[in-house]
Amino acid sequence: MATTPSSSSTDLVRQPGRGIGFSLFGVPVRVASSFWIIAILFGTQGAGRSGSTEKAILEAMTWTAVVFISILLHELGHAAAARAFGAEPSITLHALGGLTQFEPRGMSRPQRWLVSFAGPAAGLMFGIAVYMGARWLPAVAQGSSIVDTILRVNIGWSLINLLPVLPFDGGQMLSAFLGPRREVWTAIISGTVGTAVAILGYVFLNSLWVAFLFGSAAVTAIRQVRFLWLSKADRDAGLDEELAGVRAAIAHGEVDDVRKRAARIVEQARTTSLKNAGLLAQAWAHATLGRRAEARETIERLERDAPADPYLVAAVEDALGAPERARAWLEAERRQGVQRAESIKLLIDLYARAGELERAVGLAADSVDVLSEEDARAVLAAAIGGGASGEASRLAAAIERAYAKPSHLGPGRPSAELPPV
Repeated sequence: MATTPSSSSTDLVRQPGRGIGFSLFGVPVRVASSFWIIAILFGTQGAGRSGSTEKAILEAMTWTAVVFISILLHELGHAAAARAFGAEPSITLHALGGLTQFEPRGMSRPQRWLVSFAGPAAGLMFGIAVYMGARWLPAVAQGSSIVDTILRVNIGWSLINLLPVLPFDGGQMLSAFLGPRREVWTAIISGTVGTAVAILGYVFLNSLWVAFLFGSAAVTAIRQVRFLWLSKADRDAGLDEELAGVRAAIAHGEVDDVRKRAARIVEQARTTSLKNAGLLAQAWAHATLGRRAEARETIERLERDAPADPYLVAAVEDALGAPERARAWLEAERRQGVQRAESIKLLIDLYARAGELERAVGLAADSVDVLSEEDARAVLAAAIGGGASGEASRLAAAIERAYAKPSHLGPGRPSAELPPV
């Protein structure tokens, strides 16, 4: 899950917490402070049964070390598989475990399934290796305790993690197997299994932790089922097309069209995310007309727990005179691998207005497959006029590759339509 920058005017999300950062086998790793706190707390649970403070401290340190190594190994399994399929993963260890972030663009469903399976597989292989190795070691009490902890964390949790419950790996594997067209079934199965595991974990294992984890997952899945049904109702009402029209109208500065479409979305939307999009569009219209107070009042009506459309937030921030915050939202969207024409065009414009013409032209060259030919050539003309010759050459070559018509060109001849660089 990628993070999105916060905005002082919309304040829809918060910055991620700080932690220790390093690189392992070329994969960026961040360990949040909350990870250490929770790991140590769990490690000290048996302090009252240890018989001595020294033994309790040793047990807590052992548990923390095993958990750190095991979770990191688990996430490295995901990262290695994601990298094998062309992604650039990063790892975060946090209070509830670990997270491997990557953009799955271009991955097939079997590949995404394998990436999800690779984490538990790494844990199972490590646990089995430790078990086989321990059979050849002397039966030392402390060593046996460490081995038991390693087996419990790696084999036990890996097997539990394979249950078909989102957001755990088994749920991700189920999602990849069923595909996006059956996401309702994925959520239903996830909620059903999650509820059952939470109840069984509390009744038979007497584990509040298992009950909390899977109970929370079940509640989220049930909410997801409701969201998907409401999203279908919004689609059937034509509101998705209305939102696409809003985005296009904002890109062209058509305030009246935006106000009309946004009003319908706000009035009829059943999902909070779509209603938020309508409210942001209304805020943009107010800000564009110079009604800053009305724009901020509209922003206050946003549902804070719903996801925000980065392009709409950026458009509002820009209209309110905060281009730096607008850039931050669009750059975050781009880092997530999302490329939409309106977002790219606005980010190019923001770079150009800030005097970073080379950067704007470079972005256009990297996004020719998203931009229209007309837009790409307009940026090229501005680059030539502004003296950004280096990036202009790269953009011209990208346009040639994307839009040249070979049947109209002789061998080795450049496109006559391209301006000279």
